Amino acid sequence: MPRQTLVLRTAGIAAALATVVALSGCSTIMPFFGVQPTAPGAAGSAGAAGAGAGATGAKDSTTADLGASTTDGALQFASVFTDMGSVHPTVDIADQLQLKLDVWTEQKTHDWTPMADKRFSFVIGVYDNKVPAEAPFDQKRRVYMSNITVTAKTTTVSGAVETAYTLNNDPLKITLDPEALRSEQGLGLLITSPKGGFQLESQQIGVVADDTLGMMLDFAFQVSYETAPLANTYMTQVVHQYVPVAIFSEADAVAAKAVPTPTATPTPIPAG
Repeated sequence: MPRQTLVLRTAGIAAALATVVALSGCSTIMPFFGVQPTAPGAAGSAGAAGAGAGATGAKDSTTADLGASTTDGALQFASVFTDMGSVHPTVDIADQLQLKLDVWTEQKTHDWTPMADKRFSFVIGVYDNKVPAEAPFDQKRRVYMSNITVTAKTTTVSGAVETAYTLNNDPLKITLDPEALRSEQGLGLLITSPKGGFQLESQQIGVVADDTLGMMLDFAFQVSYETAPLANTYMTQVVHQYVPVAIFSEADAVAAKAVPTPTATPTPIPAG
């Protein structure tokens, strides 16, 4: 039988996996491989050298800034994630080699208030679009991820900035896949679809300041991609993806829950 692959989740999922990965010990995030997270819309330089015998070089970091548009004019912090309940930003890390990040919450995103227990989950996968999706895996470039960092920094009325969530870890240590494929050269976890990928569930963001307007989730991935299928030579870079999330006041959340949900009135069927 083929190896079981990770299941991409959407906002319509009703319950979390029973497995919740504990993040104790990750209270302080440290820059990895000498790379500092860059601001949205600006690419920083990655000093990361290729790890392992097959790595041949390093590239500048790639930054994808998720368009922060919103259909809710009342929002003070633009947030596609708040509007949709899930987001799926993509970025090309090489010619037609696309990294996709799927982020979702099983809560109502308008329930993300300063006091609420806020949780999110995410999946990472890479797609080689130079060949058809159904092409044999040996025709696809392999991509490995050796480190992942995620931070959530707040925006407040007062101007104070709070780091509400941090993660800095080896994806092989925290992936939910019990049969994760790894590089023989020490490049990390395989994330080329359909055999590889990374998934992490129910990550918790706790209490934040009462005047918090929103937060920016900054995902940073240390990836090494194959220069050609079966070439066994790799380029290494850091990829950033940004997801803005609005935070609602406790009063607004209570008011929203007090509004009754309209009930559809059945249309009478005319007598024959």
